[in-house]
Formats: sequence, structure tokens, C-alpha cells
Amino acid sequence: MYVNIMKKNRNEKKSNKKSDKKLFGGKNVFTIISGIFLLALFVVFGISTINQHKDISRLESQKEEISAEYEEQTQENKELQAVLDSDSLDDYIEQKAREKGYVKSNEIVFYDISSSK
Repeated sequence: MYVNIMKKNRNEKKSNKKSDKKLFGGKNVFTIISGIFLLALFVVFGISTINQHKDISRLESQKEEISAEYEEQTQENKELQAVLDSDSLDDYIEQKAREKGYVKSNEIVFYDISSSK
């Protein structure tokens, strides 16, 4: 009976050692570590993808704004080129000068001060 108990204790110790080996030095540790690594890798790629999507959205809206500015500038350039090509260039220059407050040297300027607020 004493021998059976000893054998039983030895078998339990061996089985405990085997489970310890599996837990700490076997495939289970490798599986856990690789699982954690893959999860971390998935999180990093997910965050990176979200950041790239935000950047793409920001750049697309910036592109639309710049395209609108480009179209406005192109239209203004066409209008200016039409003025340069026409015979009314002197009229255009005079109009722009008057908008800035310039007058001809022989003109008399009157200022209306009655409507000042």
C-alpha cells in the first residue's frame, strides 16, 4: 500500500511537471505570445488605416478648395486677357484708376460732405 501511494505521488508529480512545462515552456506560452503579438499588430494596422483615411478626407477637401480657386483665377485671367486684346484698354485702365481714387490732372474734383454720417 505504501508503494502504491509512492507511485501515485510520483505520477502526480510527473503530471504536474508536464502541465508546468506546457504552461511555461511549451506550446501554450508560444500560442499566447503569438496571439498577443497578432492582436497588437492588428491594433497598430487598424489605427494606421484610420489615420490614413482621415488624411485622405482632409486632402480631398483641400483639393476641392484649390480647384475652385483655380477655376476662379482662370476665369479672371480670361477676362483680363480679353481686356488686353480689345481696343478699350485705355478705358479699362482709366476705370481702375478712378476706382482707386485717381483723377486726371486737369479735372476739378468735388467732394460731397453733406451725406457724411
